[in-house]
Amino acid sequence: MINNTLKIDERGQANEKQASSRQKRTRVGTWFSDKFTNRRDKSGLLNVALAVLFFSGLFALAAKAEAHVRWFTDPNDPALASFPQYSLTDGVVLVWFGLFLFFIAVAIFLDGRLPSPPVVNTKIRHDAMELLRIFTGMSLLLTAYGGEIIAPHLSAYNGLGVALVFLQALIGIMLISNHFVHHAAILMIILFLGTMGLFGFVKGFEYINYVGIALFLFFNHVPNEALREKLKPYSVDVLRIFTGIALLTLGITEKLTGAMLGQSFLANYNWNFMSMLGFEWFTDQLFVLSAGAMEATFGAIMILGVVTRLNTFVIAAFMLTSNIVFLLVNENENALMELVGHMPVIATAIILMLLGYGQRIKLRNPTLKRDNVASSALKNSV
Repeated sequence: MINNTLKIDERGQANEKQASSRQKRTRVGTWFSDKFTNRRDKSGLLNVALAVLFFSGLFALAAKAEAHVRWFTDPNDPALASFPQYSLTDGVVLVWFGLFLFFIAVAIFLDGRLPSPPVVNTKIRHDAMELLRIFTGMSLLLTAYGGEIIAPHLSAYNGLGVALVFLQALIGIMLISNHFVHHAAILMIILFLGTMGLFGFVKGFEYINYVGIALFLFFNHVPNEALREKLKPYSVDVLRIFTGIALLTLGITEKLTGAMLGQSFLANYNWNFMSMLGFEWFTDQLFVLSAGAMEATFGAIMILGVVTRLNTFVIAAFMLTSNIVFLLVNENENALMELVGHMPVIATAIILMLLGYGQRIKLRNPTLKRDNVASSALKNSV
């Protein structure tokens, strides 16, 4: 009886040793399998990236020099010299400058007095942030596919231009695939600096909103958790401020100092609805000036962080209108180009309409009592 018991115990111990050995082998095999799988996934991703970069480079080299330019107008067209321009001392310019200050004052006064929608839940916030990553990646990749850098009118040329197209395509792939997002954010800033070096400070600075997007992505994806917790509360603020700077810059450079391009566009596309409404004195020159002044106003209000949701809604409505008008006049190619170029701005607008001005940086309404200001800040916080 004792011998039988000892034999059973021995068999049990042997079975336990075999099971332990199998578990160890399984853990080792799983470890090697995970390592191999991760290497295989990274290798596959690298191969896809190299393939897309190769074909993007080919398209960049083959791209025509007369690719799309801003206002869909060739800036080298000698006919542009025939369009009149305003000077800073002209009466209508001074009137618009006064309106610029007036609208900003009204926005500051209304801030905190308008009803604020409730803060969206975490899932919606996360989805909106993911949309910005994906839309920015798609826009960069599609623009690189056409041989342009950041915007459809910035056609790549010489060795630096081709290198920037490769870099832009790589950033687009990284963002779309959701790999190394914080590295992609750093590369976006390098791409922006390279764009300024290639096309000049002013043309590059018009797209400084990409710096805001890069900082937003970096603040939300930096691997160091302690650093991420410190930077994340500022992410929406920097996104809003840099977007506002870009709008303010574009309002000045494209529609005020570059008004001849807008007038040339209106000569080909009758978008001056003011004259169509019977205001014959509202010339194309005044229409372009008014558009630029309003864009600069929207940008300044966005920088200040007042009535952010309302301001963003109006901007988004204007952008949507331009795309719809292009479709209505059967300019499908221009509509698609507008959509591709505006994808990061659309995603930015969604974030700002959902989350408001952010959490940290904004101009406080001096006409509100301190307790109302605190309540308004709490409602608009992320």
